[in-house]
Amino acid sequence: MIRALFVGSVLTLVGCSAEPLREVCNDGIDNDNNGFKDCDDRDCAGKPECAPPNYGTCSKCGQDCTTQQMCVVNVSDDRPIPYCTNGKCYATHTFIQPRVELDTRANWAGLTLSPQSAATRFIKKTANDGSAVDCARVFSIASDRNKPDAIETSGVLVLQGLDVTRVTNPQLGQGVNLAFVNTATGGNYLIWAELWGGPPGSSTKLPTGRRFGYSCFEDAASTPELTLADNCPSATNDAGTCKIFHLVMQGPEMP
Repeated sequence: MIRALFVGSVLTLVGCSAEPLREVCNDGIDNDNNGFKDCDDRDCAGKPECAPPNYGTCSKCGQDCTTQQMCVVNVSDDRPIPYCTNGKCYATHTFIQPRVELDTRANWAGLTLSPQSAATRFIKKTANDGSAVDCARVFSIASDRNKPDAIETSGVLVLQGLDVTRVTNPQLGQGVNLAFVNTATGGNYLIWAELWGGPPGSSTKLPTGRRFGYSCFEDAASTPELTLADNCPSATNDAGTCKIFHLVMQGPEMP
C-alpha cells in the first residue's frame, strides 16, 4: 500500500511499514513478540520442523534413555533392536535377515564337541559412550564362557542385530549354515559369532551351557554396510539378492 505525503507543494509517495514479523520456528526466539516462540507459536503449525519426531513403533520408542538396554524389552525378540540416540529410544532402521555360514572345517574337524546353539551378533564399532569398539574389546567384555548375556548386560556395547539359532546337526569339520540371521540395515559394525554347548533358553532365548568357541570379524571387506537389498527372504526382496556372510571360525576354546 502507498500513501501520499505533501511537503510544501511537493507530493511525495511513501511506502507503508514492512510486513509484520513472523515467527522463525527453530531459532529459540520469540520473533513476533507475542509470548510464544518456535513451535509453540501458531505461525509454526504444520511446519516440517515442528512435526512430531518419528521414534519408530517399538514398545519403548520415544522414552528417555541413557543406554540401549533401557530401550529393549527382549533383546532376542525386538526386531529391529532399538537404539538410544540423543537420550531417546529409536527403532526407525530397517530389519533384514542375511545369511551366515560358520566355517569350522579348518579347526574343528575330529573333535567330540557337540554345540547346540549358535549366537551371531552385529555389534556397532561405537560404544554407548561414544568410544571405539573392536574385537579385543568385545572379547574382554564376553570373556566369561559361562555367561551368555555378558554383552547385553554390560551396558557398553550397542547391538545392531542378534540371532540365536538351535544347532541340531553342527557338522563340525564342515560348517554351520544359518539360513538367516536377524539384524538391521546400516554399517560400522563387527560380527561376533559363538557356538554354545546348550540350547537357547526358553525365556531369554539366549544360549545356555558353556561356550565352545567364538570368532570375531571386523574388517570392512567382511562387514559391508547392509541395505534392504541384502535381505534373504524373497517375499521382501524383489531384487532377488541375498547377503551371505562366510565366516571362518577360529579354534574352539578348550577346557
